[in-house]
Amino acid sequence: MTWESGFQRSLRVALAMTAMHAAAIAQDPATLDAGRSAFLKGDYAASLEAAKKGTPVNDNYPEFAALEIRTLLETGKYHEAAERANELGRGAAFDPELALQAARAYRATGAVEEATTLTERAARFQPDHPTKGNSRKTAAYAELLLDHRVDAKMVLERLLEPAKKADPEGREPYLALGKLALANHDRQLAAEYFREGLKRFPGDPDFNLGLDQSGLELPAANREPGIASYLDLALKANPKHTAALLHKATLLTGRKAFKEAKDVLQQVLAINPDHPEAWADLAAIALVQDDEKEAKASIERAHKFYEENPRVPEIIGTTLAGQYRFEEGIKYLEEARQLDPVSPSILFELGSNQLRFGQLEPGWENVAQAHELDPYNVAAFNLITLRDKLRDYPVRNKEGVRLRMSPEDMAVFGTRALNLAARAKNTLADKYGIKLSAPMMVEILPKQEDFAIRTFGLPGGESFLGVCFGPLITMTSPRGRLGRSNWESVLWHEMTHTITLDASRHRIPRWLSEGISVFEEREVHAGWGQGMTSEFRQRFLDGNVPSITRLDESFAGEDIMLGYYHASLVAEYIVRTFGMGAMRSILADLSDGKPVADAIANHTKLIEELDKSFLDYAKKIASTYGPDLDWKPLDDEEYVAYRKDPAAWVAANPKRYAATMMLVSSLTEERKWKESKALLEKIIGAEPNNRESFNPYWSLALACRGLNDEEGERAALTKLLSIDSNVSDAAARLLELGGTLPAAERAAQGDQMLQTNPFQEKAYRTLAAAAKESGDTRRTRESLESLLALEPRDAGRLHFDLATLLRKSDPKESRRQVLKALEENPRFQAALELLTTFPPAE
Repeated sequence: MTWESGFQRSLRVALAMTAMHAAAIAQDPATLDAGRSAFLKGDYAASLEAAKKGTPVNDNYPEFAALEIRTLLETGKYHEAAERANELGRGAAFDPELALQAARAYRATGAVEEATTLTERAARFQPDHPTKGNSRKTAAYAELLLDHRVDAKMVLERLLEPAKKADPEGREPYLALGKLALANHDRQLAAEYFREGLKRFPGDPDFNLGLDQSGLELPAANREPGIASYLDLALKANPKHTAALLHKATLLTGRKAFKEAKDVLQQVLAINPDHPEAWADLAAIALVQDDEKEAKASIERAHKFYEENPRVPEIIGTTLAGQYRFEEGIKYLEEARQLDPVSPSILFELGSNQLRFGQLEPGWENVAQAHELDPYNVAAFNLITLRDKLRDYPVRNKEGVRLRMSPEDMAVFGTRALNLAARAKNTLADKYGIKLSAPMMVEILPKQEDFAIRTFGLPGGESFLGVCFGPLITMTSPRGRLGRSNWESVLWHEMTHTITLDASRHRIPRWLSEGISVFEEREVHAGWGQGMTSEFRQRFLDGNVPSITRLDESFAGEDIMLGYYHASLVAEYIVRTFGMGAMRSILADLSDGKPVADAIANHTKLIEELDKSFLDYAKKIASTYGPDLDWKPLDDEEYVAYRKDPAAWVAANPKRYAATMMLVSSLTEERKWKESKALLEKIIGAEPNNRESFNPYWSLALACRGLNDEEGERAALTKLLSIDSNVSDAAARLLELGGTLPAAERAAQGDQMLQTNPFQEKAYRTLAAAAKESGDTRRTRESLESLLALEPRDAGRLHFDLATLLRKSDPKESRRQVLKALEENPRFQAALELLTTFPPAE
């Protein structure tokens, strides 16, 4: 690109004046402003009428022409827009806004060469430096250069930021800056620009749309009936805003609300019957629903004016990948890349989804190319930075499972993680009768930020513990979440997803996949996965739960935890009632493209009948959860009465769980252990499998401890962990209690501890001692090696113990461990004596 010289500027003015055949006379700016305002409101007829009032003798005629072409494009009059661009001819290049719109008109009709020629010519003519009230042309010129793939940083620093500074009341620089940040996946920066723009232009639909695309939630104070998001505000200001409607359709599609998404896309087509992105979205939905005939027709319609439009396969591929249909999505994204080999957005989307689908080599290659073409793409930069770190991470293999972890984590619990992953894969593959179609990789990343970048491309996602894409599972290491979750149950859960995604060829709805995963967690351990609670109990008894076919809705809002449990009960009900064969057949039907309702009905009963019989099943389970307890919280009047005399109120209302536990809390603070224990034993008797967050078993363990009742404390902690294996403090306390327990019980306690904290020294010492006592050399060795990776103070003694253990089975490693012991303590007599038993080193 050549920047405009003074001579070129003079030439441009001369040419423009010649073309106008007269001295410039400004057309009334109010007409132009009215047209632009009408466009923003979605009154495209008024916008077009105002635009056509401009005449060539006016010096702002290019702005009228640009608005005319933009309006024609918005309403799908592509040929008219291109003809208008042809009428303007080479003169369109002299005004950046007009050149931008004319080039888009050419592209819309497939005239890519003409568009490229025009933008190349227009790029030579930089507008005058922006001044107050005159930044529009600079913003348009910046967009034109970005369309021409000029360096984004240069555009930002030399054009857009100076334009914003020179014209702080100008609308276009804020909008262009926000769009540039969004294109580079910097949602935080984008939100700052859009927020600043909205302050200056309240109610502007483009800024409201930008804030929604940036991921910002509308503050509660700004909400009203029907207005829950910035997107709602955008569409309130302009119900015909096609970009906002397309964004809404994308969000609905992501939530699998396909009918609603199609309804919104029909709104777009009512404005522009030939909108290629709307038809591409409809094609993607049809493919997700395995309607190939409809998909083909929609794709043909999307290509009506521009047969080689790369946005069409890009949209389809991105949508399919977002629905976990990676194999098909990648094929469409590869098609998009062939049509536009140097598009950073296509390369990044293709590469990131290849990485999720386990296609690591081409995935990293495409992401690297995207980063090279656009160094300011935050997501690509993050992934490339992470790639350099992952290169140093070891990978271990076992029975078709590959495990990648940091060297530090691998040394401590890599063997444990790999064994569990392999066991889960083999157990579940046998149970569901499949052989995985591709090798699988598990990546456990030490930092939550690394996990988020590997999984989503950007930091965030703190609520996620693990994500499964099919052949790839990513998890955050328990290192950063010690004691807060059971990483082993998370891994089993994600491994189940791998099986069900493969068995259904990625066609399983989310609710069923999550339901089976939680169900399979409970099959391994009753304390894994969700269980019945008083809140869930009431919802089921009231029938206040969605039908089976609408269960996906629970995963899109505040009911997500109920959704997991509800879906798991459905999976449990199908397996318990109709057998494992029915579940296998349901997954097989899904893999053949059958709708989920039909697949389930084919192997159980009609979905309406199943809904009724399942609800009866769920209500029966709910009714047995503390049936004699009153789980309701105290209302205001009851709370006032309770506060006057808590003990008396609870004595008069012994079934009120909330009041009893409040009193227990007070008694615990006052160390009145006998009174607390008496209340707790009654409440536990009413529901022995209590899973409430404020759990009576923990309080009972505290009371027993206060009463020096070690046996009672151990029993309470053991029961608590059998109900909820996430309570790390309970596992740690059991290890502290120790005692002369059989080796198997001590080993079980060590294992329980490591499920939530695999970096706990005492757990490995307990496991090593129990395994040695049982004569289990393999587990003794694994425990000692993990313990040594934690760099304990008595490392020399532990190296010696390991050397002694391996003296006969692995003399080479035994000798190495003796030398390690002597490194720690050169005067270690027993180690010196053991060393003399080895032959001299060669």
